[in-house]
Amino acid sequence: MGAPKNILIVGGSAAGLSAADGLREGGYQGPITILNAEPRPGYDRPTLSKALLSGTGEPEVRELRQAAHFAEKGYDVRTGVAAARLDADRKVVTAQDGEEFPYDALLVATGTRNRTLTTDDGLVLPTMRTAEDLVAIRDQVNAADRITVVGAGFIGLEVAASLRERGKEVTLFGAHPLPMDHIIGPEVATIIRDDHRAHGVDLHSETYVTGVSGTPGDYLLRYTDRDGIEHTHATGCVIAGIGVTPNIEWLEGSGLQVDGGVVTDAAGRSNLPDVWAAGDVAYFFHPLYDEFVRVHHWTNAIEQGRVVGLNIAKGTDTPYRTVPYFWTDMFERKYHYYGRRRDGDDSLLALGTYDDEEFLVLFGRDGRFHAIVSRGCERSLRGYKKLLQRGAGWDEALAHAGLTVAATGA
Repeated sequence: MGAPKNILIVGGSAAGLSAADGLREGGYQGPITILNAEPRPGYDRPTLSKALLSGTGEPEVRELRQAAHFAEKGYDVRTGVAAARLDADRKVVTAQDGEEFPYDALLVATGTRNRTLTTDDGLVLPTMRTAEDLVAIRDQVNAADRITVVGAGFIGLEVAASLRERGKEVTLFGAHPLPMDHIIGPEVATIIRDDHRAHGVDLHSETYVTGVSGTPGDYLLRYTDRDGIEHTHATGCVIAGIGVTPNIEWLEGSGLQVDGGVVTDAAGRSNLPDVWAAGDVAYFFHPLYDEFVRVHHWTNAIEQGRVVGLNIAKGTDTPYRTVPYFWTDMFERKYHYYGRRRDGDDSLLALGTYDDEEFLVLFGRDGRFHAIVSRGCERSLRGYKKLLQRGAGWDEALAHAGLTVAATGA
């Protein structure tokens, strides 16, 4: 690709803003226009379901970049402008209000949105994704004593924990036998489940919500348990945390290859000339795993956005190969996760015991080291991250932990 003269970034959150900074870092000095569908500049989303939800008063979200940064870098940031259509032949993105934005290079960083749960009468129940969502949830939570969260992924778990810290009566419904067990393994998932229950969360596993009726303050949920028996549950507020879907509808008919996200190579390039993607919306080839992956985590969006921005600016094809990472806070305990645990992986405690406040667990199989999960142990994580980053084997992970194959019986 020749040096672009005009770059358009659709999506003004973590990936889009990091890509813009990567463009400048890579030496690109031309125009950069950033379309952001939300009414405010990009801000720190993870705190919404963590500290901000358990707080009171008007939430003060932390903007990712200040207005002075936009001015210094020369970004033309358009808030409240959502993309409606991509015409790749003309190299134009049309916004929902009809305004057209031409480009020489386009970065798609539109992220994902929450899947929704609606009542029998079509009322969309609140989810936690945006600052406006937080305000709406706080309004309903303040008016209700009994809160129900549908979905026991890490957002649902964080929301449940934050609400319990506010003294609310919380019921949590999850479809898996253990919360997030397919990601963090059954041992740590059991600890998280038991910790929530010990703090007063009424957590129901292997349950499936089949319908919701009523209005705010007076809802009735219908659900089935693991045996298929139907039940009802009365509550004052329902919050849905049932996953996300990529924001790719505006790309329909453009010729861009999508598969649950924009398909790209490891450098972030799509099948269309001069069109790239990064962040939650990307379905990209990961050299470390030799397969296409989706990584819906905040750190990935920031780091991948920068790499793709550098590639566009320099005309390079540097692969993005960073180990996936996320963290979560629940009841003043912080969990960290690096890598990708696989089904059937063996687990090994490398630090502490499951009864300790801090512990670290390794996951691997057939001589391969796949992932770590820890509670606390921040100072011990860096070395394991480096091992995962270079594809180290199980023996190296054990050696780093001061263990041996013979000692572990592996």
